[in-house]
Amino acid sequence: MNIVLFLLLFPLVSTKRYCTTWHTIKSGDTCWKIASEASISVQELEGLNSKKSCANLAVGDKMCLAVSEVKPRCGKKQTVKAGDTCYVIRSSLGLSEQEFTEMNEELDCNRLAVGNEICVSIGTDLDPDVNYYTTTLPTLPTTTRAKCLKKIHVKEGDTCYTIWTSQHLTEKQFMDMNEELNCGMLEIGNEVCVDGGLIDVENGNAPLPMIETPEICSEYATVTPGSSCYTISASYGLNLAELQTTYNCDALQVDDTICVSKKFSCQHRIEILNGDTCGFLENAFQTNNTEMEIANEGVKCDNLPIGRMMCVWSADDRKLPNMTCTEWKTITDDSSDCYSEAKKLSITIDLFKFLNPRVNCVNRQKILRGSRICIKSQSTKPCTYFQMVNQFQSCEDIMQRSQISMRKLLELNPTFRCDKMAKYEQICLGIGPFRQEQCISSRRVTPENDNCDKIMRPTGLSREQIEALNPEVNCWESFEWGTLICTASLGVDTKNAQNLVVTSLKDVSPELARKYDIYTSNPTEAAENDMNEQLVRDLQNPNVNSKLKELYKSDERIRKILDSQHPLPRQSYCDEIQKTTMGYNIKSCYCGNEELLIYCQVLVSNFMTEGEDFNEESQNVTTLRAFRSKRGVGCNFNHPFSGEDSLEYFTKIHGGCFGGGCSFPVGFLEISIDADICAPLISFGIDSLSYCTKDGNDCNQVDKGDAPGLKFLTERKVGGKFSLCAIGSKLVKILSKGGVSLCWDIVATDYYGFVGKLSISSDLNLIAFDLEGGAVMKVHGLAFPEICDRVDFECEDYCIWKNKNWENGKAYGFFNFRLLKVFGFEGIKIFSETFDAPKRVGCDAGKEAAVVIRNERTCRDDQDRDVERRCWSGDDMMNWEFLQLEWGFAFKPKPFGGTLFVCEFIDRHEQKIGFDVYGGKSKNKGKNTFYYAVRNDGIYFGTEKYKEDQLMGSWDNVCEEDKESEDDSSTADSAEPTGSSSVPAASCGKRIVGYYTGWGEREITENQLKKLTHVIFAFVAMYADGSVKFGPVSADDPGPQAGKKAERRFVDMKKKARAVNSGVRVLFAVGGWDNSQYFSSVAADSGKRRNFVDSVASFIEHHKIDGVDLDWEYPEMKGGDKQNHVTLIRELRERFNGMASRNNRKDPYLITLASAAGEWNLREGYDLKGILNYADFINVMTYDYYGAWESKWGAYTGTPAPLYFGSLKGFSGKLNADFSMKFYACNTKKPSQLTMGVPFYGRYWKNVLEPIDASDNMWRTAAPQNGKYEGGYVGWRNLEKEGWNKGSATWHKKTKTPYIMNNGARMFLGFENERSLKEKMDYATNRNLGGLMIWALDLDDDADTLLNLVSSAGLCSGGSGDKITYKCVPIDDVRWWTPENSDENRQGQCGKSAPLINGFYPVCDPDDPGFSCCGAAGYCGSEEEYCECKGCVNYRKDPDLIVKEPVKPSREIQWYTQDAPDGKRGRCGKDIEKINGKMPICNPDDDTKYCCSNGGYCGIGDEYCKCDGCVNYRTTNG
Repeated sequence: MNIVLFLLLFPLVSTKRYCTTWHTIKSGDTCWKIASEASISVQELEGLNSKKSCANLAVGDKMCLAVSEVKPRCGKKQTVKAGDTCYVIRSSLGLSEQEFTEMNEELDCNRLAVGNEICVSIGTDLDPDVNYYTTTLPTLPTTTRAKCLKKIHVKEGDTCYTIWTSQHLTEKQFMDMNEELNCGMLEIGNEVCVDGGLIDVENGNAPLPMIETPEICSEYATVTPGSSCYTISASYGLNLAELQTTYNCDALQVDDTICVSKKFSCQHRIEILNGDTCGFLENAFQTNNTEMEIANEGVKCDNLPIGRMMCVWSADDRKLPNMTCTEWKTITDDSSDCYSEAKKLSITIDLFKFLNPRVNCVNRQKILRGSRICIKSQSTKPCTYFQMVNQFQSCEDIMQRSQISMRKLLELNPTFRCDKMAKYEQICLGIGPFRQEQCISSRRVTPENDNCDKIMRPTGLSREQIEALNPEVNCWESFEWGTLICTASLGVDTKNAQNLVVTSLKDVSPELARKYDIYTSNPTEAAENDMNEQLVRDLQNPNVNSKLKELYKSDERIRKILDSQHPLPRQSYCDEIQKTTMGYNIKSCYCGNEELLIYCQVLVSNFMTEGEDFNEESQNVTTLRAFRSKRGVGCNFNHPFSGEDSLEYFTKIHGGCFGGGCSFPVGFLEISIDADICAPLISFGIDSLSYCTKDGNDCNQVDKGDAPGLKFLTERKVGGKFSLCAIGSKLVKILSKGGVSLCWDIVATDYYGFVGKLSISSDLNLIAFDLEGGAVMKVHGLAFPEICDRVDFECEDYCIWKNKNWENGKAYGFFNFRLLKVFGFEGIKIFSETFDAPKRVGCDAGKEAAVVIRNERTCRDDQDRDVERRCWSGDDMMNWEFLQLEWGFAFKPKPFGGTLFVCEFIDRHEQKIGFDVYGGKSKNKGKNTFYYAVRNDGIYFGTEKYKEDQLMGSWDNVCEEDKESEDDSSTADSAEPTGSSSVPAASCGKRIVGYYTGWGEREITENQLKKLTHVIFAFVAMYADGSVKFGPVSADDPGPQAGKKAERRFVDMKKKARAVNSGVRVLFAVGGWDNSQYFSSVAADSGKRRNFVDSVASFIEHHKIDGVDLDWEYPEMKGGDKQNHVTLIRELRERFNGMASRNNRKDPYLITLASAAGEWNLREGYDLKGILNYADFINVMTYDYYGAWESKWGAYTGTPAPLYFGSLKGFSGKLNADFSMKFYACNTKKPSQLTMGVPFYGRYWKNVLEPIDASDNMWRTAAPQNGKYEGGYVGWRNLEKEGWNKGSATWHKKTKTPYIMNNGARMFLGFENERSLKEKMDYATNRNLGGLMIWALDLDDDADTLLNLVSSAGLCSGGSGDKITYKCVPIDDVRWWTPENSDENRQGQCGKSAPLINGFYPVCDPDDPGFSCCGAAGYCGSEEEYCECKGCVNYRKDPDLIVKEPVKPSREIQWYTQDAPDGKRGRCGKDIEKINGKMPICNPDDDTKYCCSNGGYCGIGDEYCKCDGCVNYRTTNG
């Protein structure tokens, strides 16, 4: 009874525990990692945190690591203020709810009162007598396991050496597990650790982090000559003390990089000098005082700090190219101003101001003689055609009128911003093979006018005239699209011609001269229009006409200018005017020779416009068909009932041709098709489509997934005969007044049959008028509508009008009618009409920012697919609406930040998910497009469309997939690779292999896949039972989204790989550093092995791919897994053979391996020959030889993948790719099955010290912080982003690799670049290796710089087959003393006097260039005293010396070896202690010590061999 009562009461009297040590969860943390660092088990950690799940850790949450029965004292208190709540207080201090509650047990959060004191931190002086159940975090151990898994008791006769050798451990592994153990005082009964879990990273490839570890910095500055921490802190407004703490200011060197901003990134800065003001900055950089003060914290415009690097171009604005000045000029005259210099340089005045912000350009002030101006930057391109900016115009107006895309507009104007149009004066609209000052009219080269013939027809110019106007043009070659071609000139410099004409007429036309001066000093559109109107009035003045006729006769320059206005013979104009109903005076003017043609033009324009009011609303777009000489019938290519709109339907009803009566109104004009135009013949296959002209000739076949091929088809075109007719009432009235034809032939037209587009361009001179402009019309639907599902095409006009459901016949463009365009002036605008181009949110990057959201839910229940959304910025909130398949909004962000947009989403279960979509916590900024996808399991974000893979929020109720709508392209595509590879290596069966990760930031592209023979997806998760499926594979990316993201990236990769039709093989990898823990147990268990084989085979068949890559890191290094490893591969091969036969597969299923590079893993841990009996090839991981590991070896800097030995004296010579590949080739005799790895990343160290040896700057040590060597890795694509200046790299000649030492930051980076990769390519070629392997494709830059290089490797030139090019070691066993098989006394000993190894005389390792020679003293080394001396043996030079007899003692050992104690080593004779009862002698096999002197020492020479009492044991048995 009492016992029962005690048991019942026990829970009531248990003591409360308080947490004394908390750990804040960081990115990459797992329970195992946290427990290991705290030296506790995972079970203990879970017990201390019962409310937390190890499967669902959240960054920022806290976990308890140590508890106490005594409540810790409060170390810091805080007073409650108005508005405070418990949540607000603990959130602001980063405290967990449990942590806060334990510190304030009596606190009632519902009754919080202002003025109350609450505890916010526990004291740090813990009582040493208190029973703490765990302790604070210890110094990190040198092995990856925190707890010993197996201990044994010391027995009689045991030594440390006998224990570690019997347990198959190295000395270091054993000592790392027993750090406090003194081997000299080993006692019987002591416990020693013999299993520390995972292999020490010293002797295996270190873990390759799954996610890069970027430094938190938004902007870096490069150290320049004269820089110091003081000048940098002053320049960027930094705290000098903090800078001195972070950087080694005494060691700063030019080209070092320093972080100058962690919060804000600036694209362009300018140093403030004495006298600078915000006013001049505003004028030069189109900004204002408020923006500058926001961007430069602490700076006020009324007191600019001298030396401050002012930010004048925000990262939130359009991307600014590199504007660093590269060329300067000194002004040598007194007449130069900004405008004249800009004109000479062929750049806009605004760009000139940007490059020369301190030059005063106001009121055309002269630039002082001797001034130095910038005339060129890294991004400056000379411009040919400028236009004054009208502040009332928009970028859309400019684009349409100039037939130029936004991309081209921004490219031509690197500092132009559409949202600040009013601040700009000029804009560049094109470049061409002429000088603008000598051209008064030009045409932009587009597909419809890309050669001389197409220019000749509408202009009447000959080839010779076109070439004369454009000196660099060859009429027998096509023009470059987007450039400009000059079509008219005054024969002299336009400005000079205008000056000459106006000056010559000044006495009879003073008002024209005055307005011309106003225009030249302030060349705005308004000033130009005012001047043009005056010019037209004056040209009608008889006095002006008379003066011009005099000048024409007397002044050759004037005559040349006037003749250039009318390039055709006078009779041509006469013939044209005779066709009209104009009066006799006008006709006689043209047909006689008395008057100048320019005067005749004035008469025509005066006659036709007399009484007309051009300020009225100009156009009533009514079709006045009575004025048409030919009546056309409008064409409609839509099905009248179904509304079907496609090329297929169009071809059906029109027989593939259309025209002869079709007409389309475009504003005040009508386009009439006068002759048939035939559509192409297009047929579709499963994976490709065929395109032929109507007659069946000129065919192209293109893969449906081939973006460049499809682009080519969209640009294929045919021409046709078209007319343009006036239909606008006012225009018709004007033209009819003079009896002028209302229709004109247009020959610059093109029909793009694949996309149903008709493009028209017009530049007609109609006696007194000029018609200019063009239009793009939708004629019919797309032949292949799926093209618009690709990001490459969705912003093309034909895809946008598909998205907007445009009707056939709808067009966009503009037309202008101008009066009297003479002398290079624009003339007077009579009519102008613009038709807006179709727009789509997200297609104007650089002009505006946009957020695009798609609904990709494919739930079985249609109602589950519905998601409501609303977004807002500030007080501007949208209403809740159902999310469409695609929806978005565009906006112009505030300069220098401050723009914030938030969106919320609700599913049918009323769960709400909300987050910042631009600005704020999203970190999205700039004029870019940002994409969000709402899916079945959650909402994802990405910076590229269809590549959204960052989970923003998960739905609690994940809907069931509708299998019918599921796009499982992985099972629908071909089960085997299609097509053939164009990779050079493939021509002889060699390989370019690329790994592509499931977690990377970059999506794989078709271009990358075309440059590979094999692509391997890393990784698919492996589980304890041997099964494989998508899931988390790394502690760095453990969340629930990891598997989803991996699957999405895999399916996308496989789909693209099959689509490129280049024969690339697709494999998936299992294992890796973080997911190899199950390999050993699976391989050892027949049931699990079978399950693994079944699961792998099922995965391959389901996804229709080509094989598996086994990335076991690593089998037990002493051979415990060796046989099981081969068995696993053999059983996998047997299954693959049967599966291939059953599936009638032509291409065998592949088994490949990612394998270790270190000898410590390979020599005993792998049966390489056995593996290659069943595997196709091995990818050798020849990288990560050096890194900031957690073991003591992490202290040494180096490059991750040295090609050759280049270490300092005393270091191993095996940490390089040359050793690894030689080991594989010599041990397998199959170099064709070996692929050498190359990394597309670098590894860095922090807290780096001085060089170990002043002769080699690369080899250094790093100082640990809290027992850990700090560093990480960074992908090639992110080097500059992370502050590494590639231009400051140093080349290490011995290892053939580059490195960067940032002295100020005390950071070292070893990496790969183009030069080091070229060395490795040459190596693989010369060594006849089977190929090159890349880790990893997603680390390359967007231009594929490294992949393009590697894929071009001419591996086939190095031979084929299995020819070995190495000098291989003639033995398989180890006959040299190493740290792994010896103690300190024997390590490195060699020669006939060294202790035997397995009964053999020890030699030196030929494959270790650091220890390959046996010196006369009997030790291995690599310097001259080891390799070149008398008696030295160079085994690297001639490995066959290893088997030179005698390899074993020729008699029983009766001599003291080198490991003998002092007094015995090297001694002989009767006075020396006997060996096994016999007198010690000298070794007759030792060429350096076979004689015993009368003094009892072994040696050679007369004093040892021929003296009295000397004994020569080669001649005496002894």
